[in-house]
Amino acid sequence: METTNAAAAQLNPAIVFEMLNAHQRTAALKAAIELDVFRAVGDGPGDAASIARHCAASERGIRILCDFLVIQGVLAKEDGRYRHTPSSAAFLDPRSPACLASIAQFLGNPGNREPFERLADVVRAGRTTLEGAGSVEPENPIWVQFAESMAPMMAPMAGPLGKVVLAGHSGAMKVLDIAAGHGLFGIEVAKQNPQAHVTGLDWAPVLRVALKNAQKAGVGDRYTMLPGSAFEV
Repeated sequence: METTNAAAAQLNPAIVFEMLNAHQRTAALKAAIELDVFRAVGDGPGDAASIARHCAASERGIRILCDFLVIQGVLAKEDGRYRHTPSSAAFLDPRSPACLASIAQFLGNPGNREPFERLADVVRAGRTTLEGAGSVEPENPIWVQFAESMAPMMAPMAGPLGKVVLAGHSGAMKVLDIAAGHGLFGIEVAKQNPQAHVTGLDWAPVLRVALKNAQKAGVGDRYTMLPGSAFEV
């Protein structure tokens, strides 16, 4: 009996509330990125009034938003002024070379969240509630947004993965990058091997983003577009 009572005393509904309120954290972070809060905090002096002026927002709204971000551990607050945590300085301040703020555009896309609002229906039907093939409908514009906004998250991995792919291989080669997206992985192979010619396979609008990235990296002359669906390979 004592064991049962002890176990009951340890029960905590926190996980239920955390999961039901998780959307608040997503919305707050996305709003802060859209308002350019993290640049303003980095510029200083960090008081709500100066941040509000930078963001063209109300001081009250900025104070409430920043306080919420402090509670979540994204920002820090001392003597009424907000400052970066090591994580926000590295990954959310636009001036940081490791900034990941752009990924909010794709991960926070309303179209990506819509099926989760009807997840019970998705589970009942065993398929998406979106029209047609949903997110993999041919030429779906969200994948252009993916290619444009998600590259910063993948860039640090592209170099090491390129070395893994090329380990023990050199000289002239042809590389097929299936579902190329932003193209960073194929581009990295071309950068590390001057004799590699890369063909990116993806929908045409997405490949145009990859080609721009290849040209920016100086390997555009060795990057070929192959428009088509990676889901049909």
